[in-house]
Amino acid sequence: MKDHMNGKVCLVTGGTNGIGKATAHALAQMGATVVIVGRDAQKAARVTEEIRAASDNQNVDWLMADLSSQQDIRRLAAEFKTKYSQLHVLLNNAGGTFTTRQVSVDGIEMTFALNHLAYFLYRICCSSR
Repeated sequence: MKDHMNGKVCLVTGGTNGIGKATAHALAQMGATVVIVGRDAQKAARVTEEIRAASDNQNVDWLMADLSSQQDIRRLAAEFKTKYSQLHVLLNNAGGTFTTRQVSVDGIEMTFALNHLAYFLYRICCSSR
């Protein structure tokens, strides 16, 4: 089972905490190349090192992005495509709950921007080669 995902590239949004972190760790243990997406560079770097050490898999990387920003999503997709030739698994884990109305930098209601639009836009940007 250790090499079950060997050769597969997996991108995990929200991979610095909770379910996303646990999933990134499990994929790394299965031999996948794992790319964690997070908003906080220091946290993403720390979690990446933790997963590398715990899984004995050095093919764990991170990219920074605010997924509520359409410009950041486009930049993330371009950066990913520059570093990796394929994406085999996209795990859309990032999300948020907002108790008061907020809007993204694009003027879109925050829950809709982060929890719905982000994933469609990322997939479209990543697919166009």
